Amino acid sequence: MIGYHPGSSKQNNVFSFLSKHQQTKPKTKIFQWVDPQSLVEWKSKSEFQADLKHVSLSYEDFIPMVQRTAFGYLELGIVKGDRAILFLPMGVELYTAMFALQMIGAIPVFLDSWARRGQLGATAKVVDPVAMISTAPAFAMTADLEEFKSIKWKIVQAAAAPSADFVWLQKLMTSSQLADPVALEKEHTALVTFTTGSSGVPKGANRSHRFLAAQHYAINKNLPYLDTDIDLPVFPIFSLNNIAAGVQTVIPAIDVGTQSPHDAALLLSQIFACQATCGTFSPSLLNSLVSFCKKSNRGLPLRRVAAGGAPISRDNVTDFCEVAPHAHLEILYGSTEVEPISHISNTQVLQLQNDPDNEIVEQGVPVGTIAEGLSFKIIAVHKGVVQIRQDADWDQWEMGQGEPGELIVAGEHVCGSYFNNEKAFETSKILDHTGTIWHRTGDVALIKEGCMWIVGRAHNSFVRSGKTQFPVRPEIVLKRIPNVVYGAYLGVPSADGIDMVATAVIVSANRTAPSEILVSEILRLFSKNKIDCDSIYLLEKLPLDPRHHSKVEYDVLRSEIVASRNLGLIWTRV
Repeated sequence: MIGYHPGSSKQNNVFSFLSKHQQTKPKTKIFQWVDPQSLVEWKSKSEFQADLKHVSLSYEDFIPMVQRTAFGYLELGIVKGDRAILFLPMGVELYTAMFALQMIGAIPVFLDSWARRGQLGATAKVVDPVAMISTAPAFAMTADLEEFKSIKWKIVQAAAAPSADFVWLQKLMTSSQLADPVALEKEHTALVTFTTGSSGVPKGANRSHRFLAAQHYAINKNLPYLDTDIDLPVFPIFSLNNIAAGVQTVIPAIDVGTQSPHDAALLLSQIFACQATCGTFSPSLLNSLVSFCKKSNRGLPLRRVAAGGAPISRDNVTDFCEVAPHAHLEILYGSTEVEPISHISNTQVLQLQNDPDNEIVEQGVPVGTIAEGLSFKIIAVHKGVVQIRQDADWDQWEMGQGEPGELIVAGEHVCGSYFNNEKAFETSKILDHTGTIWHRTGDVALIKEGCMWIVGRAHNSFVRSGKTQFPVRPEIVLKRIPNVVYGAYLGVPSADGIDMVATAVIVSANRTAPSEILVSEILRLFSKNKIDCDSIYLLEKLPLDPRHHSKVEYDVLRSEIVASRNLGLIWTRV
């Protein structure tokens, strides 16, 4: 089994997944993407186009390109163990550059296209890279950052190398010779990816070749594909899984890091043009697709959709089923360190017992059953380090049946360490007396009706009148109010230091009802659901996470409210 061989072996190198497909399905398409000229023409109209022209690449064309790029790296002097920052948009160049590094034992440090300038510097400081592979604008953005001045090789994706200081990526991709994959130990680092930093400073997950293989096997077990499937994933990690599984991948033509009002029309055009059967989306993108399908009176012609990265409510599931009545929706719950943790289908969500009164909202979001291959525990919420030295210690930490607490998981596809960051291991992991590494998700969960429910993030909770509050349930209530596009619920310190509850909402541009009606409806539904509220803000935008555009950045919003308490304030408790 790839990734599980003792000692040093080429079969531990994840490039072996590609080698296998080169032998068994050389003519099969590995990627499809929008023809560049067709994309330019599409953007001039930004309308749904079922015959949007795509180009493709097969395994027999892609793999030699990876090997030539790897030989180019070796000629430069990049060797096993060297780190290279990989900061490219989703595309053939990204996956070529990544697999070429992995096949020679070098370590790609993957940064999503949404990464901010400050994160780039922090990343370079952690990994001490010898190279950066990116675009000309990214190099310009980082030119004055101290951490990037010592990088030896600047490899640029461009029409041509801008100066002698740069190496042209396209030239490496057409090197004269093909490199051979190197033998590696299974725990050799294959990839470093960074968390969003939503609960603190971004951490670099240390993904070994064995871990990437284990993650692929876990995704395939819990989310199996058919040989005939064509998938459109907006998450790069699912593209990697597709490559390992031999599943055709449609590369999204949207900028995943910057949302556009035309994203849904473009994605739906790609789905029709490539006859995609599957899709993997963030909740915000999925909701945009569903909304676009409703407005344009079109169905969503997929057999299965996987969605994750933020809570998905029963209301979202109901809307999805209206535009895709024959599709299977699998809601994934996971994290950078563990993907997947659990999953639940649209059918299971709708079958869960619900209050007869549709205005009464559950206390959390259902995420189903734990993924095969994982063990889990629910422990008391604690901000410090948790130490387990004997079996009896677990008795002090584990919560009773049905009681909320922090979810921790252990298993083969749990990332066991962070790159060059022992402190992150101490705070985010539990190494128990048996040597088992448990990952602390930071999510507060409980088990009810045999299903796991996520109540909220531990670091987003706050205490008011002796009661711990979480934003998940109030925000589901807010989404049910007509014309409310997004809502946030958070604790804000008052002048006397006591947390007060602030509610912030964004409404649709065509709303005509006065603010008094909006306030009245929020207070009515909050009262009915026994949810506290001290102030309501009507804002033009909310700070959302850059990766999924689905999670509120509560610390940023809290600072904005504290800095200007009257900005957007439409109601306050006297």
